[in-house]
Amino acid sequence: MVNPANNLNSLTEREVTDLFLGRYVAFPDGSAALPLDQPLKSEIRKHFYENLTGKSVRQINAYWAKLVFSGRATPPRSARRSDDITSMINNNLNAIAYMDSEDVTDEVKVILLIPHKGTE
Repeated sequence: MVNPANNLNSLTEREVTDLFLGRYVAFPDGSAALPLDQPLKSEIRKHFYENLTGKSVRQINAYWAKLVFSGRATPPRSARRSDDITSMINNNLNAIAYMDSEDVTDEVKVILLIPHKGTE
């Protein structure tokens, strides 16, 4: 999801994966992207990375540790609480984040729905 004022209307799973793994630092239109992660121990973070990348949070953390150590990329900024994500999105036109579909409000624009593994 993104700020409602963001011109972006959709992204593919691949594009979202590339943004959250630091492969891309901009949206397809060239504007800067600011990926935001849910809190480290949150279930939604676990589900997001498992469903999108097939990797556990532990594997993602190891991946980021290597990139940060080498200076090649900066990991997504983490929210302190899941409740902070909506305000973080609203305060930055370039922010992109994820949350459980049950928590989505009209304060954000959904650009991709990622089903949980094992769902139709």
